[in-house]
Amino acid sequence: MTTSLTISVEGGIVSAVMSHETTQDISMWAPEKEGSWPVVVAFPGLSGDRSRWDITGPALASQGVVVFATDYRERQYHEQDGECAYRFALTVAEEYGGDLDQPVTMVGHSNGATMVLFGGLTEAIYGPGGMYDACFTGTTRPDLIVAISGCHYEFQGQTTGFDAGWPGRANLEADIVLIAGTDDEVCEAWQSRDAAESLRSAGYNVDLVEIAGANHWTVLFHDLVDGDVVAVPDEPAGDQVVQAILEAISAAGT
Repeated sequence: MTTSLTISVEGGIVSAVMSHETTQDISMWAPEKEGSWPVVVAFPGLSGDRSRWDITGPALASQGVVVFATDYRERQYHEQDGECAYRFALTVAEEYGGDLDQPVTMVGHSNGATMVLFGGLTEAIYGPGGMYDACFTGTTRPDLIVAISGCHYEFQGQTTGFDAGWPGRANLEADIVLIAGTDDEVCEAWQSRDAAESLRSAGYNVDLVEIAGANHWTVLFHDLVDGDVVAVPDEPAGDQVVQAILEAISAAGT
């Protein structure tokens, strides 16, 4: 069962908010014009708030991508919510021009970066026959994983235990792009550098993109102002991230 809460068309982009009985709310942006477009499923940071993608999502859609961005609940539910959203998005993507024969991408920011690396690469848990088949069955892992500003090794002084050789990891065919802001003080860039090297050593195809001067928020067209995360639509770092995602999708399709 799909619940479509809102559908609108503006500036050549179709947008909607939808959900399934197994998911939280999901925002969708797609080109208004007819075509066959690659599909991106996006995960926010620890807040679980999909509105963090409200600028990056339309920016990608304007360049010919169907984007789904999901909410997720607190930690004990975030893996389930993320995986069910991914599977649901792939079941409805064709209704909005999504072409699953083109590269399917998981992209995540901050805690979402950890989610997409773990979920996108771990076949035994998340693949067909895994523990989340109550959502939808038979969903394969993504072709491309983009992890932005991830705290792969530590967060707020606590070790997070990144391991490129997690048991059950079987999606060696996936392309991986790690993106880091050089001025990120929340998830410092060294964490993406070290994770990239670890993943390469485990046999993955990995690119590392560093955005000069970007902090933890500017990579998604936001910034921290007086303790609040606010939108910054003209932020150059956000544009660079959009371009890096588009280039990665294009490369994964060759």
